[in-house]
Amino acid sequence: MNGFLSLKILDKFGKAFTSLGIDYEVMRAILEAKLTLDSRRASLADSGNKSKSENISFIKRYLLHLIFGVFLAAFIYFIKDEMIRMIYFAGAFFFMTTMYLISDFSFVLLDTRDKNILMTKPIDGRVVSMSKVLHILIYMISLNTFIAGPSMAVIVYQNGIGAAPVFILEILLMDLLIFLITAFIYILVLRFFDGELLRNIINFIQIALTILVSIGYQIAVRMIDFTELQNISYKFESHNYFNPILWFGAPFEILFNNGREPYLYVFTVLMIIVPVISFAIYLKLSGKMESLLLKLDGEERGRSQNRRYERFLGNILSKNETVRQAFHFSNGILRSDRSLKLKIYPALATGVMVPVIMIFNSSTRGSQLETTGYEYLFLYFNLIIIPNILNLMLYSSAWKGAYVYGSSGFGDFKSLYRGIMLSAAVFLVIPVMLLSCAIYLILFKGRFIMDMIVFILANIAVMPIMGKLSLKAFPFSMSLDDSNQNKNFDAFFASLGIVACTAAIHGFSHIVPMGIYICTALMIISIPLSWSFAIPGKIK
Repeated sequence: MNGFLSLKILDKFGKAFTSLGIDYEVMRAILEAKLTLDSRRASLADSGNKSKSENISFIKRYLLHLIFGVFLAAFIYFIKDEMIRMIYFAGAFFFMTTMYLISDFSFVLLDTRDKNILMTKPIDGRVVSMSKVLHILIYMISLNTFIAGPSMAVIVYQNGIGAAPVFILEILLMDLLIFLITAFIYILVLRFFDGELLRNIINFIQIALTILVSIGYQIAVRMIDFTELQNISYKFESHNYFNPILWFGAPFEILFNNGREPYLYVFTVLMIIVPVISFAIYLKLSGKMESLLLKLDGEERGRSQNRRYERFLGNILSKNETVRQAFHFSNGILRSDRSLKLKIYPALATGVMVPVIMIFNSSTRGSQLETTGYEYLFLYFNLIIIPNILNLMLYSSAWKGAYVYGSSGFGDFKSLYRGIMLSAAVFLVIPVMLLSCAIYLILFKGRFIMDMIVFILANIAVMPIMGKLSLKAFPFSMSLDDSNQNKNFDAFFASLGIVACTAAIHGFSHIVPMGIYICTALMIISIPLSWSFAIPGKIK
């Protein structure tokens, strides 16, 4: 616990904290405990991987940040205008740092253990508040080393070593501003709404970040025209005073491009005083925030949501009471288990995006989208996500409740799995397939309609077969932390073969006269057969 470099650096400023009336030794002890707990916690980016080596874990944790930092540095290298360069950098930096702060470190901002544990001891509230601020800033600085480090190297290379202290000061001010904006948003949400809305916002951002990390680079590379970057120049407008991202380009324009326009000096002043004043306001409101955070500990008030459509669908899809109960049980888990959604939704988003990426990889020529007539086959990449989704439905953050399967004497597992798979099909898989088809309708202007019908029918038909391969345990009965260690690769490769055969049958139907209609009829016949005979029924 004595190996934290951040604490050793902080020790150099111990007297400064003491002069402000803060008990530095107590604050340091709190920080040391928090940093130790953090070192035992996996981040969002590598939450599925358990590393035995701390060094390897550290590298893995920040690898994605470093990749993004290198990409950002390469991007700003082509920009010659000092103002535009820092505007682009600040925009990307604000976005990524905010996303990572909210998704991976909100537990610090929203930590109520400070109040429940520390505030029961004779500890000054200012010590607790300052330890929380420093904890977050330590995290953000370590994050920024990888995100902003490559860009700093580019800027120093182009402007000289004198650019380094200016750049570092701006990074610190940006970090402070990002933290304060996030904290004020949390205070605002908790002031006027309950903690459930804040949890939903954080969960949405976590999902968005995971999707962005998974597939965002594919989109970003195609959006950037590097040949145009060198010709971009900044044009001032009066409303720019209210855009914090623009403020951070002004010092570089003044110091390294001889900028003398009045608005540049105003931007520079705003860049400094707004974070400082905001920090003073935050310290005044920190006590209020601590009291508002108690909303997160209270019982979640059930929102009066209308579940009639779920009951209606359950009655339509099955007359078996056990199947309907399993259907509603699965819906409840999928609706309430935030950690499980964090695993499932990015997989669904990947299923939507992969066919689109494949289309542009193979069919884009300049600005025109050329077709070969077989692009509908890319839709079958969607089916590859089914075994992953079904496998994830064996896991839950509330897995300890699975003892009821054995203690209740329940034995109708075929009905249980049918209900679970109906829930997955209706609320997860089929909506993704329909969204993919809608994207195809837009891209290809109404082509492949019959092929989309065959694709959706094929998806429904093969799902029970994939379920028989993937569902080898009780639903929601295993810890979600183990989901990435217990991959069923045999089921995945077998499902891959099923998808390939189904796509081949679909492709062959275009060779045979009336083949597409024969294929449609074949899929319609296959659906009741597979859902009757291919559903798993026993647990080994």
